[in-house]
Amino acid sequence: MQHTSSIKITVLIVMAACAMIIGATPVTKAQSGPSFSVTYDLLPYQDFDDPVIDTVAGTDTTFLDHPQAQLRKLKASLSYPVVFSKGRTVLVNDLTYQLIEFEYRGLDYPLERLQSASYTLMLQHRLSPGWSVWALATPTLASDLQAEISEDDFNFQAAAIFIRHFSEKFSLGFGAAYTTQFGSGEVVPILALDWNNGKNLMAKAILPASLEFWYRPGARVDLGFLLSGDGNNFRGDTGVYHVANPELRYTMLTVGPAVRIRLAGPVRLHIEGGIIGLHRFEFFDGDTETASHDLKPSQYARIGLMFGQ
Repeated sequence: MQHTSSIKITVLIVMAACAMIIGATPVTKAQSGPSFSVTYDLLPYQDFDDPVIDTVAGTDTTFLDHPQAQLRKLKASLSYPVVFSKGRTVLVNDLTYQLIEFEYRGLDYPLERLQSASYTLMLQHRLSPGWSVWALATPTLASDLQAEISEDDFNFQAAAIFIRHFSEKFSLGFGAAYTTQFGSGEVVPILALDWNNGKNLMAKAILPASLEFWYRPGARVDLGFLLSGDGNNFRGDTGVYHVANPELRYTMLTVGPAVRIRLAGPVRLHIEGGIIGLHRFEFFDGDTETASHDLKPSQYARIGLMFGQ
């Protein structure tokens, strides 16, 4: 049962990471210029599903009255493409940093801050008028940074997708992602879809992690509905969690409406809101689960700015 749960969370996190990298650019079009984006998540205090909280592995269990947690999430990404062969081949360099901070009510907990930094090298190559291939590799540092950094703080992901371009309006891709986030490597299938009606309707998906629908009522505004995931596997400090190999596997799935507004020049404003359908924290000592906590579904808001293509 524990192994099955671990595989499910692995799939969610791998696909969420792939969606964040691949989904940043339309599947049918190569990125044409450098860009920078920053987003901030506004999350309320959320109740724990289970009022029984094991504060630190190896200590006594504490029964709490209405404990709550609040997360503050900041993400920044810098992307720089290099074009070869008259646009047939593009190498995209992407640097992404994420900070997650925790606040609590009715609860003392050692988890205060998580950070991750990743570099992605993506190859986009047009094989023929009807086919292209995308391949990427992403080493990531993910940790609470409370102890000296070691090789255990790093993980690696790779993905490849073959895309069939049926027309200017529709493309479909199939591929797979590989990750070492959870010790032994895991392989997850990917389905990528990009569609538009040639006017003002668009749909994009990196399944099973993200799904987007967009409607463009005017030249400067897009209205959308999004389903997306976020997650990672973070290394903890042994002196704080009192186990030999502490790890936190974090997953958040959200769904809701969004709006994109084109401001002056290349600047775009992104506003999103909706429901947090899954918000889970799994604590491990290596491959052994020591605790698992879900936060109850709640609302969220996300605001972001993007500069460039």
